[in-house]
Amino acid sequence: MAGIDRLAGEREHATGAKAVGLLLALVAVLVLGVNAAAIRLSPVSERTFDGRTVAAKWELASAGAPAGGIVIIGDSSGNFAVETTVLEERLGVEARNYCTYGRFLNLGAAWFLDRALEGAEAPPAVVLVVMGSRTFALEADGFTFASIPAAFGDWSARIPYVALPVAEALQFAAARLFPLYAQHRSFEGGIRKGLWHIDGSRLPIGPGGTSVLPRAYPNGVAPFAEKVLGELADMGQGPVPSARDRAAMRGLVRAADERGFDLVFVDGPVWEGLADREEHRAFLARVHGFMDEICEGSERAQRLPGGLQVFPSDVMENPFHLTGPAAAVYSAELAARLGELGLPR
Repeated sequence: MAGIDRLAGEREHATGAKAVGLLLALVAVLVLGVNAAAIRLSPVSERTFDGRTVAAKWELASAGAPAGGIVIIGDSSGNFAVETTVLEERLGVEARNYCTYGRFLNLGAAWFLDRALEGAEAPPAVVLVVMGSRTFALEADGFTFASIPAAFGDWSARIPYVALPVAEALQFAAARLFPLYAQHRSFEGGIRKGLWHIDGSRLPIGPGGTSVLPRAYPNGVAPFAEKVLGELADMGQGPVPSARDRAAMRGLVRAADERGFDLVFVDGPVWEGLADREEHRAFLARVHGFMDEICEGSERAQRLPGGLQVFPSDVMENPFHLTGPAAAVYSAELAARLGELGLPR
């Protein structure tokens, strides 16, 4: 056209559907390639302490549950509180702690049990589900569940027989295929600090799966408890536990009845100041009510009797996490209560 300057030799080219399709394909290959390189160069277990813990627990579960022994699944309160060596000494059977984080809820926790049962010669005698009250006020999505090294799909075949909604299944897939998008904060932090590698020795996990907190942070316990009370209040008049947790917990009870192990719902340790709050007691009563309801028709499932185990702030990192010596106390009491129930059989 007149009046338009061109570089010497420049020509206009017609753009058709084939060319556009090729361009989009090249972009897709580039994006997938960059993300694949990111996955290879920096697996999720190397990016964060949480990732390292989850990967270590998944590897432990992949070795198979101890036949006739005790398996512990649940949140971080169980991760730091249930000392497997204490249970083994007091009850005379092997114990494995597969607890990770509350954000995975009962559904994600049960995937670790499912993984452990896959490699087991025979089912464990007892499965403990250890959760702090805060976990029952949390939510999760497909991005969250994708950080568990479980295979994509076949959701309903896993304990507790609950399928992910289509939207969450897509989130799960996106998190696996596009880590630069799904975990952009982790990559951003790593890039700013240069190449990174998480030193697992800084968060030691014992051979039985118990994680050890080396020190307490008493000054942070009360402020964290106030945050928790706000989260409990946000549940409002909705179902407690949530609909998702209810389905997962029912699935765990069904698995116990079908596969012949005893299932025990256990309260994690809690700071004494939070345990005394009326709002906390009321919330936990609703959780316990549902547990009792689903266990009523089961020959294998029950809620551990005996009330909460409470601790002072000077042995805690937050209202639910115990340091090593306090974890030994919690575990000894847990073993005593299981023994009073005649478990393991």
